Amino acid sequence: MHGQGDYPFEEEEDAAGRIRYRATFRRLAALLSGRWKAVATAASFLVVASAANLAGPVILRRAIDVDIAARSAPGLLRTLGLFFLATAASGVFTYLLRVALETLGQDVLLDLKKRLFSHLLSLGLDYYDRTPVGRVNARVEADTGELRGLFADTAVLIFRDIGMFFGMFAVMASVEPRLTLVMAGLLPPVAAASFLFVRKSAAPFLAVRRLTAELSGWLTERVQGMAVLQAYNRQEDSCSLLNGLNRRKFEANFRAESLAVYFFVSVLTLEPVALALILGLGGKWVLEGSVSIGTLVMFILYVEQIFSPIFHITEHLGTVQRSFAAGQRIFDLLDTPRSVVDPPSPRFLRRIEHGVEFRGVRLRYADDSPWALDDVSFTVPKGSRLALVGETGGGKTSIVSLLFKFYLPQAGDILIDGVSIRDMTGDGLRSLMGLVQQDIYLFPGTVMDNLKLMDRSVPDERVHDAIRVLGLESVVRRIALDREVIERGANLSTGEKQVLSLVRAMVLDPALLVLDEATSSVDPHTERTIQAAMERLMQDRTSIVVAHRLSTVRHSHRILVVRQGRVAESGTHAELVAKGGPYSKLFRLQFSEP
Repeated sequence: MHGQGDYPFEEEEDAAGRIRYRATFRRLAALLSGRWKAVATAASFLVVASAANLAGPVILRRAIDVDIAARSAPGLLRTLGLFFLATAASGVFTYLLRVALETLGQDVLLDLKKRLFSHLLSLGLDYYDRTPVGRVNARVEADTGELRGLFADTAVLIFRDIGMFFGMFAVMASVEPRLTLVMAGLLPPVAAASFLFVRKSAAPFLAVRRLTAELSGWLTERVQGMAVLQAYNRQEDSCSLLNGLNRRKFEANFRAESLAVYFFVSVLTLEPVALALILGLGGKWVLEGSVSIGTLVMFILYVEQIFSPIFHITEHLGTVQRSFAAGQRIFDLLDTPRSVVDPPSPRFLRRIEHGVEFRGVRLRYADDSPWALDDVSFTVPKGSRLALVGETGGGKTSIVSLLFKFYLPQAGDILIDGVSIRDMTGDGLRSLMGLVQQDIYLFPGTVMDNLKLMDRSVPDERVHDAIRVLGLESVVRRIALDREVIERGANLSTGEKQVLSLVRAMVLDPALLVLDEATSSVDPHTERTIQAAMERLMQDRTSIVVAHRLSTVRHSHRILVVRQGRVAESGTHAELVAKGGPYSKLFRLQFSEP
């Protein structure tokens, strides 16, 4: 588990505190591709609602200067009816606009989450080796949720507020240019404040997004390791570390929101200044007879309205900053290259006719790390059983990871029936193989769902046949196929999960079976049951068995002893015991022979 601030993988852009506005804007706009009809519908609602809002003060000006001045009651009623219709149209079309925007935002969000998850499924395991699960979850959930506000609200409403702002200036200029110039004198301070806010708030908002992901990752790891924390009484230390993370996030969020508040307050102080100027100069011109009372009232109403878009723009700018920061992080994830890429013209194998060959394979997980595998070569003929044994960290699991194309070797090649796995797709290659792991992962759902790997097209009969062939009817009956499995199979014992893993492999009926410590951490009785099922599962099937318990590999056709990334020796059980080498020493150690 990682501690506070010790995550190994940080984005360079986050560290630099810069938002790439142009590039991020282009990619956010591209998310609307194919949705222009919905955008046009929202825009039409926006135009009608804005026009109705702009019309209100103009209609009231007519009521004062024309109808009331002429003492015309019918005219005043007609004007008030028109004002009511404009107000109703504003409310109705604003409602329709919000519905259209929310629908558009949710549609974009759903599509983006699908793209993100699809890309995450395609990334190699090296990405997950260096990236905490909580941080990935923050990208998919928190960052996409931040974008919802952009598409469901801000993206169009900011244009409404900008349109209203300049629309009101246009109407005022057409009625009384002198008072409009007075209002225009307030624009330079607003523009300067907006520019400073955009420049200064980018780094804090990016820091908030990064710390949100870090906090999510930290919590995920602690919850997953709760048993360890409680067993070693690390609750207070964990609380202290969490308080530190929350403090850092609070400080970053406080800086970001403080800038937004400063901007809001600086603009807010301009409203009474504008109102005083309009009342002072406009009132003087009304007394002189050059401006009508209706015009003065219209300007006063517009003064109150014109600052609403400015305040909204303040909120929009904050949303835009947060959304662009989140969008940049999302696109950085989507741009993460796949370390294992399928070939443009792949080759496919329906079955294994000859066998598997490792030819001079070398692997290391980072440029500055030692070789995990160094010049490893061996063959596994069809129908044979190969065992991999040796000390922990010697390279056994690395061999399995390469065989499944989770990683690609830096040198050498792996061939199946003479075809390099580099020339095969990951899906095509893994369709030939089944994996029974030491750390068995079960998904939420029923036991039957897990045995089918959530593939509803697999008939129940195939599951029952697999259980019968493996001789595990009594064990599975105790587990119950309709039993609900909670997260990671926490309501099942280790032995039960390993039994289910064997059945799952039999259901898939792979041509090549890999068992990685499949009988670890179980009692002797369960081990005998699982071992008997494994023997039935591997019968007449090409198999690779990774094991520390040498009792499980004595009958393998060939045994490889892997030490420090190399094949130290190979042969049958009898041959290796007779050699008196590393295997013989391991065997005597495990069976307490002098």
